[in-house]
Amino acid sequence: MQNEEIIKLINSEFVLHPKARLIDYYKLFFQGTFGPGHIISDKNSAIKFLNNELDESTIFEEKDYQNISYINNFYRVNLNVINKGMISFDDFIDAFLKSADIKNKIDYESWLKEWKNIEKQIMMMNIPIENVQEQSAELWEVIIDNKLVSHSDIYRNNYSPHYRLMNSAQFKRINC
Repeated sequence: MQNEEIIKLINSEFVLHPKARLIDYYKLFFQGTFGPGHIISDKNSAIKFLNNELDESTIFEEKDYQNISYINNFYRVNLNVINKGMISFDDFIDAFLKSADIKNKIDYESWLKEWKNIEKQIMMMNIPIENVQEQSAELWEVIIDNKLVSHSDIYRNNYSPHYRLMNSAQFKRINC
């Protein structure tokens, strides 16, 4: 991917979430590459998890969506669009489930090269991330162990991220 596109996505994330940690940037680019397919085990579980999150969540980010497109075109769509009546629960879950397939497939080794370059760009841009070298070392342990990443506690506490990923076709279809 072109460094200009990487820099653009890093900048947009920094403007929206200035307290994001390195792991949050990793999650951003990972989601913009692989979408939700890696987390959807089955339709019933997806419905259950979405219902639970809606029931338990009281604070939501202000933005209804965030374009996180990287290797594939994905959006983070805030669950609050359901609460606001902008879309029905059924249409939302349908769009989420239909977003599992990705157009531009990338293998794990290629992804690792992508992330190395993304991380390099973050460092060169001097994004103010506390103890970034320590965060990098910890993150690489997680990556090498092939574990799924979650948002950092700082990110969760400051931004209350409650969203699902949707590809651009589904995002346009639901018209949020």
